Amino acid sequence: MKKISKKILYREHSPYNKITDKVDQNIWFEVETQMNRGPDSKDVDKNLVELFNKHRDDSMPDDRGNPSSGCIWINDSKKGEILNVEIGEIETHEIGYTKYRGSTGAFPSYLGPSAIGEVFKVVKIIDKKIIWNDKLSIPIKPMIGVVGLAPEFEARGNSWAGEWGGNFDIQEITTGAIVQIPVNNEGSLLHIGDMHAIQGDGEISGGGGIETGGSVSLKCYSEPKPRGMTWPRIINNEYIMTTAQARPAEDAFRIALSEMLLWLENDYDIDKKEAFMLLAQVLEARVTQFVNPTYTYLLKVNKKYLK
Repeated sequence: MKKISKKILYREHSPYNKITDKVDQNIWFEVETQMNRGPDSKDVDKNLVELFNKHRDDSMPDDRGNPSSGCIWINDSKKGEILNVEIGEIETHEIGYTKYRGSTGAFPSYLGPSAIGEVFKVVKIIDKKIIWNDKLSIPIKPMIGVVGLAPEFEARGNSWAGEWGGNFDIQEITTGAIVQIPVNNEGSLLHIGDMHAIQGDGEISGGGGIETGGSVSLKCYSEPKPRGMTWPRIINNEYIMTTAQARPAEDAFRIALSEMLLWLENDYDIDKKEAFMLLAQVLEARVTQFVNPTYTYLLKVNKKYLK
């Protein structure tokens, strides 16, 4: 299996990023991802700092997170198509961290930044479990936070997400999922990063769930863009999913709902009125992150209702 290293990292999705590697369609390849910088070494427990610094260092930028591996050229991928990015096995590093800077959009304003101040926690990951403390371990649910293609003209920082993909922070982007993203440039220009060992809904600390690095196996293939599709879609064995990112959060919900209605109408031949009333009964929806420049809403429909 071809391996793409984290030797070259980008902190923005851009059509002007230098191509770091090229891969064929429908062939599995592996991408190494970089853990975010996290807290300063001097503040980390002496029993953890050596392992922590094995995967990051203090020279990394503190104000530009989510370094992505790529820009990866997908052979024979054309502008105007969609790229399917299938997520295979995810292997995390043996350490990670979570961090709160003292203020996020999710933190209740009446408590204020002084309520708990800045705080972080560095944890070991052993046998696919997060060692939270002496009494509690949490099974990992690894996910890829950043899956994106370069926008057509502009560069967008890796904290953002939009029609080009980017910093989704959606837990369903994990092994077995297929992320579908409209292609804006020849070769797609794929960027991958921001691995989490686990993440709660809302990502309320801002510094992720358990930020980590590691490797992920991917398989990509392009196909004609479905009618009515503007924003990325996600598919797994059980659900079809739409997503959008905006502020306020209700705008993201409305965009994702419109995308879902168009999907049901165009691909499942369900009249828009009927689709709307069906969704009123079976739609699942939640905010997966409430801390980035724009908030992520995820809408899901179980495939059993679409037979």
